[in-house]
Amino acid sequence: MSINLKNKPTRAYFLMASYLVILLGLIYRNKLLVLETDLTTSMILTPNVVSKLYKSARLKPNHGTSNQQIYEMDGLVYFEVRKVENQPLVVLTDLAEITAFDAIFTIESNAKETIVRVAEGLVELTQNSDNYKGNRTPLNIKPSQIGIIKVNTRGAIKTVNKDRNFLAWADQKIFFQNTPLREVASLLERVYGYQFKFIDITSHKCLLSRSYEKQTPKEIAESISNIFGFDYQIVDHTIIFEGSCL
Repeated sequence: MSINLKNKPTRAYFLMASYLVILLGLIYRNKLLVLETDLTTSMILTPNVVSKLYKSARLKPNHGTSNQQIYEMDGLVYFEVRKVENQPLVVLTDLAEITAFDAIFTIESNAKETIVRVAEGLVELTQNSDNYKGNRTPLNIKPSQIGIIKVNTRGAIKTVNKDRNFLAWADQKIFFQNTPLREVASLLERVYGYQFKFIDITSHKCLLSRSYEKQTPKEIAESISNIFGFDYQIVDHTIIFEGSCL
């Protein structure tokens, strides 16, 4: 009896390919695809809805009807919803219910409050009907606005969003305009998870006006060093600057 050894690699490749197809099918069926980054987790919820979770945020399906996609969450999550006229995205927190058809926004939620910040489109905010038994009045949140629902309050609050960098943790697009280096360091730590330390005690008087888009911490450190004439070194996830801009 003879054994055909030439077919074994082909069969192995076929089995591996079949396994990958089945795995991808299961992922698509559950409408969940996770891509890890340093501080965020990207998720494709549907072909028209993507999200990013910051650090320990949680997002999971609730249950849907023929015209709704419903998810539960806590923490800080970014959503991009595109043209879902017949299937609005509905997100539930402990305190709020958020509905969106075509919008880009973030939701920050904990046991005490839910905060919705809108970049594009229109988002509807109201109380979570499971935890609030009074009359609910939906509040429309537009770009450059913030909607807030707090525990033990009767309605939602709307205010102006003056933070140009509220999406920076999700898209790495950062804008500084006469910003003290102390505030620069705080934002960069939030976005990249790196600590930016300035040895000179007068560094808080240095003001940075510059924009960055999808640059690495090292590239930003190099830029700051060139602008102010600093020396810097990187130790693990800490960037240390030496020098004064005065």
